[in-house]
Amino acid sequence: MASDDAAVLLKWMTDMRVLEFYEGRDKRYTPELIQEDFFEEDEEDGGNVIKVILEYDGKPIGYGQIYSITGEAYEEYGYENRNETVYGIDQFIGEPDYWNRGIGTEYLRIVLKYLREEKGADAVILDPHQDNVRAIKCYQKAGFRIIKSLPEHELHEGKMRDCYLMEYRYRDNGKNIQAVRFLIESSFKDIKVDSVQLIGSGNDCDAYEINDNIIFKFPKADWGS
Repeated sequence: MASDDAAVLLKWMTDMRVLEFYEGRDKRYTPELIQEDFFEEDEEDGGNVIKVILEYDGKPIGYGQIYSITGEAYEEYGYENRNETVYGIDQFIGEPDYWNRGIGTEYLRIVLKYLREEKGADAVILDPHQDNVRAIKCYQKAGFRIIKSLPEHELHEGKMRDCYLMEYRYRDNGKNIQAVRFLIESSFKDIKVDSVQLIGSGNDCDAYEINDNIIFKFPKADWGS
């Protein structure tokens, strides 16, 4: 991102269709607020944030930020005992004409490749609002998996919003134990998962032993179900 991107950011951040999902329609952006929110360095991040403009066929269409997870956030999201390098990302496409065209998913794949090869990341996370169905589907297409519910996690349009913590793991992402735990507990309300163990992996399914007495099999593709 460069200083002359301020004008296009102001255009996006005054579009109610964009603000509905990013920052909120009750936030009134001015050129001064654009400078404060997007260009001034936050003392807490210490210059830790990589800010980018998404381009498609040479046209600026969105914004993204990439940052390492440290300090309180590292503990809050449950990584303090893993000794892992974790990055967080936020992004939006500011041109609604480019929504629902797979561009967001492709951008995420580029970022995932960059963070693995250039930053040595072990995992990448994001925390969409639970009612932002389009964004969640986009993240899932890129390989992110829901691992945790975050009740009343973010203030948006005057209300604390429930979010999901979604994670992409570079090692065995398809066998993410936390994602398996969340999927079972959210689908079967009478089961509290105390232990999860992968016990077999075939061509069609992965099999897990839950609480030492239940077997769950998950298909690797729709045809495997």
